[in-house]
Amino acid sequence: MRFPDGFRWGVSTSSYQIEGGAPDDGRGPSIWDTYCASPGRVANGDTGTVACDHYHRWEEDLDLIRTLGAQQYRFSIMWGRVLPDGTGVTNPKGLDFYDRLVDGMLERGLEPWPCLYHWDLPQALQDRGGWVNRDSAGWFADYTALMVRRLGDRARTWVTFNEPSVCAWVGNEEGRHAPGLTDPRAAVRVAHHLNLAHGRAVGVVRDLAPGVPVGFVLPVHTGRPLPQFAERDAHLVGLFEDKWNGVFLGPVHLGRYPDSVLDRFAPHIQPGDMAEISRPVDYQGVNHYFPTYLSPAEGTAWPFKIVEPPKYLRRTEMNWGIDGHAFYQALDGLRRDYGNPPVYVTENGAAFLDIPGPDGRIDDQDRIAYYRDYLAGMHRAMTEGADIRGYMPWSLLDNFEWAHGYNKRFGLVHVDYQSLKRTPKASFDFMRRVMHENAVPMTGD
Repeated sequence: MRFPDGFRWGVSTSSYQIEGGAPDDGRGPSIWDTYCASPGRVANGDTGTVACDHYHRWEEDLDLIRTLGAQQYRFSIMWGRVLPDGTGVTNPKGLDFYDRLVDGMLERGLEPWPCLYHWDLPQALQDRGGWVNRDSAGWFADYTALMVRRLGDRARTWVTFNEPSVCAWVGNEEGRHAPGLTDPRAAVRVAHHLNLAHGRAVGVVRDLAPGVPVGFVLPVHTGRPLPQFAERDAHLVGLFEDKWNGVFLGPVHLGRYPDSVLDRFAPHIQPGDMAEISRPVDYQGVNHYFPTYLSPAEGTAWPFKIVEPPKYLRRTEMNWGIDGHAFYQALDGLRRDYGNPPVYVTENGAAFLDIPGPDGRIDDQDRIAYYRDYLAGMHRAMTEGADIRGYMPWSLLDNFEWAHGYNKRFGLVHVDYQSLKRTPKASFDFMRRVMHENAVPMTGD
């Protein structure tokens, strides 16, 4: 199962999940600091205060990426580390950290892919309304300009947002992520303002770093109805996909919101918004982990709900089903419905119960089997014409897994959260071989 010459391999992380260093060097608090401090929100009362201590151990982590054989590294910038209040006065020590990090990547032959937003909004901006406030698009454009001026001579590709759908729906409608709001109407406004902020940021990158690719990342889902779906409910699958995919892909790639949700968004669209949002992007980032099963729902903001996968399906420690065909369907849907944009898979991976052996090593064959399955799904989509340019597993390190705290491990590298020792797993060696051979070995580690 070989990939074309020029196919790019990388790896991804995010700032709040690995950096730590919360009290160091003038970093401002984020909405995740606040969320973690609220009792009962995060498993075991865990926080990202220390996380993997990447803020102090970044050189070791970059060496691991080089050993892996990755060519690209998608990392995220913590907004509050460079602008403690979100706007206004900058933090020179925070900017210096990202300078050192990017320079370290280049020294190791890695292409820096800075992501401007991976969910850790400065708390000072949340206090001003956060993404519900339309001014947030301007705040984000100013922050983007700061970072492009600082890193634009070295960054190889810009990512505006990671998973704006999760920010809007999980953080502001369901309350399971920071800022923990449960307001469906506000979540629609958040979604539109995230789209607007993305469009303005694309304009900033075009102006300040012409020729450098820019795009955004979305977790692309296809819906699967369970047997209790009646024939009259079949349209709910399309509505689900419009909510999770079309609300963000439609405005960018097609210049419009899906018809099924337009009545919800129309009150928030001002003249010129769609022209800003639909600025052309150079690629579409895709995250994907699991198949999504649906059931009708009553008395909720949307007439469907996501439910557990069928019992016959293998599952990860997140209770997510394992099915590489769902990955194929998501990628094929982009080809079919959104003009076949150039795609980079920026996250794909699985959490398992990683138990060290007597020598401390983790022989995570279940994760290796997962990667084989999903890489096969991606390869099939490519053979059928999907324009997929690269792949980045999630994640380099075990890390802070949001509301699950440190209970769930996705890394190719095991992290002992007491000593912070890094130990590559068997899946690290497997992925290193994939990257070296530009192919998926179907036998052996």
